Amino acid sequence: MTKKTSLKKILNSLFTKVGLIIIAINVLVAILYFIGGNIYTISNSSKSSEGCQNCHAEMEGFSQWHNPKIIGCASCHLGNSISNNKDLAHAGMIKIPGNLETANVTCGATGCHPGIKERVEKSMMNSMSGVVAVDRFVFNEETDLNKLANIKYLGNSAADTHLKNLCASCHIGNNKTEYEPTKELSRGGGCNACHLNYSKEAVNNLPLLKNSHGEIPIVKTHPALNINVTNNHCFGCHSRSGRISTNYEGWHETSLLIADIDTNNLQRPFESTGKATESIGEKKDYRLLEDKRIFRFVAEDIHHARGLDCIDCHNSFELMGDGKEYAHQNEPVNIRCEDCHSKSSPKFVTYNQLDYESKKIVDLRDNNLREHKYLVTKKKSIPLINTYINYKKEKVLFGKNSNRKYKLNPPSFICEEGKAHDRLSCNSCHTAWTPQCVGCHTEFDKNAKGYNNLTKTKTDGAWRELLGEFFAEPPTLGIMNDGTEEKRIETFVPGMIMTLDKSSFTGNNEPNNFHRLFAPTIAHTISAKGRSCKSCHNNPLAIGYGRGKLTFNKNGRWTFENEFALDEHDNLPQDAWIGFLSNSKGKATRVGSRPFTIDEQKKILTVGACLTCHEDNSKIMIKSLSDFDGLLKQVSDKCVLPNWN
Repeated sequence: MTKKTSLKKILNSLFTKVGLIIIAINVLVAILYFIGGNIYTISNSSKSSEGCQNCHAEMEGFSQWHNPKIIGCASCHLGNSISNNKDLAHAGMIKIPGNLETANVTCGATGCHPGIKERVEKSMMNSMSGVVAVDRFVFNEETDLNKLANIKYLGNSAADTHLKNLCASCHIGNNKTEYEPTKELSRGGGCNACHLNYSKEAVNNLPLLKNSHGEIPIVKTHPALNINVTNNHCFGCHSRSGRISTNYEGWHETSLLIADIDTNNLQRPFESTGKATESIGEKKDYRLLEDKRIFRFVAEDIHHARGLDCIDCHNSFELMGDGKEYAHQNEPVNIRCEDCHSKSSPKFVTYNQLDYESKKIVDLRDNNLREHKYLVTKKKSIPLINTYINYKKEKVLFGKNSNRKYKLNPPSFICEEGKAHDRLSCNSCHTAWTPQCVGCHTEFDKNAKGYNNLTKTKTDGAWRELLGEFFAEPPTLGIMNDGTEEKRIETFVPGMIMTLDKSSFTGNNEPNNFHRLFAPTIAHTISAKGRSCKSCHNNPLAIGYGRGKLTFNKNGRWTFENEFALDEHDNLPQDAWIGFLSNSKGKATRVGSRPFTIDEQKKILTVGACLTCHEDNSKIMIKSLSDFDGLLKQVSDKCVLPNWN
């Protein structure tokens, strides 16, 4: 045997052993992943030299920040990127990265987006803490409305079963399990919920993926992961509960059923971003959602009409959380109307003063605004990175997705004149309408088939909500206290004027629970023109009395004739928060929030008495904004002031 032959045998033997070692390592990695070790991340792999590229090299559709030639495929999907064997390469692979349960080894891995997963898990969109706490309060299972909770850890009580039946699908921790673009019925999905975008080509690939029967077919177009968060991403969850997404577009839910209306003439989902102008017939102002609810058009928010998206106001620290846990959704919201619309000298920061996250987003959007000064929020000084102050010292906002520029106009004279409106939030005057429901009943039907939205399994028995009348009208006003700033006048709706029957669930013959709770709301139905003075001071619904006729007589007496009947449980009108000039203590779903006291009602109605003769924009009413008490001392003999005796 020659030396050459001997060397060849030695090398062959060596390569065989190395190959066996590599295969053994691959098998071990797969086993460790499946038994929960989950230790194998490829963030440090050779990226472009991954074996994945041998089969998937022609795939397109990626955003520039997730180009597999730079970060590889395994950084997101895991698996074994150094194997050319199909089965071994796909071992331990995560088909749909981004769900929170695996985000620590995908999106949130070191070298990608560390720390984001932990923030999102504490965010309101994941915990739904306020929803859980209020529901348990209504079911008399909790006395503290501010007690922190998490929708993932529900028990089997009446309240928790109610939440699992009707509410638990919307949290961001709900796993995305199917290849599909964001739609009206989309729920959860972790990072995908906001950042996944399908092109038309990617949508065309879906039949191939869905008919693959467990195999992973080779497709040409991958959906993009980027920061282009559209209103459609928000719509799935936020078209429920407070109906923020539908409100913003101008749609109000009705009690109509499909059988009640000709669906051929209804607007289809996402057909347009505003009023349904493409539909025909008498039903052009109605819209059918994918979940079969029917909405009618009322009036869209002025910001929506101008083309602003949800993310043009709401920033990453609100949406993904700031690392802190909050009891209710209003607490982590930093943005205020006055952050953009103010006459005062703006507070600002430069690009070099931005925090790391804000600076990174500015770089990703590449809007050439690094030399500008960015406005910051009054609350927590969060930089508004899609705003700037131009060379004319004007405040400007640009659409994060549209890149359209908007001049930020200051508030009108009446908003800031005197101290009369100091406690009023901008929403108090500029909210055009809110969705309201009166006369609801909730009960458990033990013979019905329900659904557990946490385990995604069918259940025996289900909670049913029997709805009363729907209204789209201006909100009731009250005192809001979120514990972070001075108490202010804010908008409220009858969140729960309802009866609750738990007897069928508990098996005990107990009486129905009755609740009259008003909830603070930011309806997202802002109108450029504010409410008139009379619509607050002479309006029983705004003050909290409910609908009806509020009259000021010549003898100086205010009287109120209620439209809705008195409820047998508390002898108040069925749509009221408080009794007319009474000491009835209306309750709210926020600690410290409340309706107007008798003294506050008297102040409101005293102005209302003046408005029975004087127009809103008259000189005397404008003067009253600065010194109303002084004017009362100068009234003529013709003026009739309220008689409270």
